[in-house]
Amino acid sequence: MPSTISRYILRRIIAYLLVMTLIALAALLLERSLRVVGLVAGWNGAIGMVFRMLINLIPHYLGIALPAAFFFGVLLTFSHLNRNSELAVLHASGLGLHRLVRPVAALALLLALIAAVTFGFLQPYGRYAYRALAHAVTNVSLSLAVQAGKFLHVDNLTFMAESITPGGGGLRRVFVYERRKDGGSVTTTASEGVFTPSPAGRGAMLVLHDGMRMEVRADGRPVGTLNFAEYRWPIESGEDLIFRDRGKDERELTLPELWQARSHPPPGITGAELRAELHARIVQILSVLFLPFLAMTLGLGGIRGGQTYGIALGLVILVLYEQLLQFGHSMAELGRVSPWLALWAPFALFALGSLALFVRASFHVTRGAPQGPAGRIGEALQRLGRALARRTA
Repeated sequence: MPSTISRYILRRIIAYLLVMTLIALAALLLERSLRVVGLVAGWNGAIGMVFRMLINLIPHYLGIALPAAFFFGVLLTFSHLNRNSELAVLHASGLGLHRLVRPVAALALLLALIAAVTFGFLQPYGRYAYRALAHAVTNVSLSLAVQAGKFLHVDNLTFMAESITPGGGGLRRVFVYERRKDGGSVTTTASEGVFTPSPAGRGAMLVLHDGMRMEVRADGRPVGTLNFAEYRWPIESGEDLIFRDRGKDERELTLPELWQARSHPPPGITGAELRAELHARIVQILSVLFLPFLAMTLGLGGIRGGQTYGIALGLVILVLYEQLLQFGHSMAELGRVSPWLALWAPFALFALGSLALFVRASFHVTRGAPQGPAGRIGEALQRLGRALARRTA
């Protein structure tokens, strides 16, 4: 019987979890896609670039959507059980909240592991890949500055295309002269060409068709000539066209990398920034474990409107907790406050408060069913409303 009830509860929670996560991801990605489309509008193959950039943003938004969806999934599930008097029946049969929380806590542990992978690995790599693609779009000036019939000089390259197709996608009769650091040079000509983003997100790729490539040494002696049907040329000359290596920002470091570098921060990152990021990620992961205790408590209401009060109260608590963590993270980054006080103190307050409310709700029984703070708040507001109505009557 308990296993059947556990499966019933988990099915409802997981259904809410999946639906709300997908809705939240779709809404967040849609909002970002409007900015990304404007960013890549001048690129050939812009649609593919949009999808690549949005895919790299999924771990970032998943870290926002998944904990919130889990919290409200648990809250709505237990609110449904309470409204249909199922909690009262379960409580009467000896299945109190302390028994019902076991499958939910197991699911919370699984989601905490997913959060650890997301915050610890997927987000750093996804953030770096997104920035690399954005850099390729915004900082590679060669493909955007080309004008038909005019020579363009960028660092050690001289580039010219006799004509450009409408929209700037294709090039005709291309000439490229590259000056090498050793004094030599490479001259490349092609009948057609096109600029595309580099597959690695580092600079641009010049794809040439039906051409010839001739290399000359510094003393003027020819090295050789190469005829090609297609030649892919990474255009990475100059610092503006090359994106930096990963790890120049602490948010691009994985959890093991943050731990290893905590005593010796990499160049460009202060020790306070690195420690703040490390502590903030651990706190975010551990917070997932305590979400069901608060959500189950807020899902208990003694009146018809208890669900509404529970959702509103839960939303307020989550927003305040997130804002406290963000403020603490900022203060810890600046080195003004220790991460233990700025981040772990709000976490301890959230964790202990959630457990305290859960324990109190487990032993506070009204009309045969447990009752949480949302129900008591709702009843108090109703009594206040009736009192005000009598005074104004």
